[in-house]
Amino acid sequence: MDAVSEYQRAVELSHGDTDTIAGLAHAYIAMGNRAKAEEIFRNFLRQSKKNYVSPYMIATIYAELGDKDKAFDFLEKAYQERSPDIPYFLKADLRLDTLRSDPRFQDLVRRVGLPQ
Repeated sequence: MDAVSEYQRAVELSHGDTDTIAGLAHAYIAMGNRAKAEEIFRNFLRQSKKNYVSPYMIATIYAELGDKDKAFDFLEKAYQERSPDIPYFLKADLRLDTLRSDPRFQDLVRRVGLPQ
């Protein structure tokens, strides 16, 4: 099954739940199949132009793909829109581990009001 078919199947099975679809991209990243993860992510980003997708979820995928700048752009967008994902997940989300040493991460933690 190609990535587009898998993506469409994931959308169908999840009834459009974007967390589930993002999870599919995360799974492929974890398995080392970057190409398939990127294809699913491109479809995910296309969906985000039509339907709301949490910028936090987009940030986690960018972080795992190694694009720190885009990850921080989307974390900032999530912060600006007061996404409930930020205070709930920011400190414990393993998908953001590559960002923790960056001063921008510590600044975001401070602005959210979480303990450092």
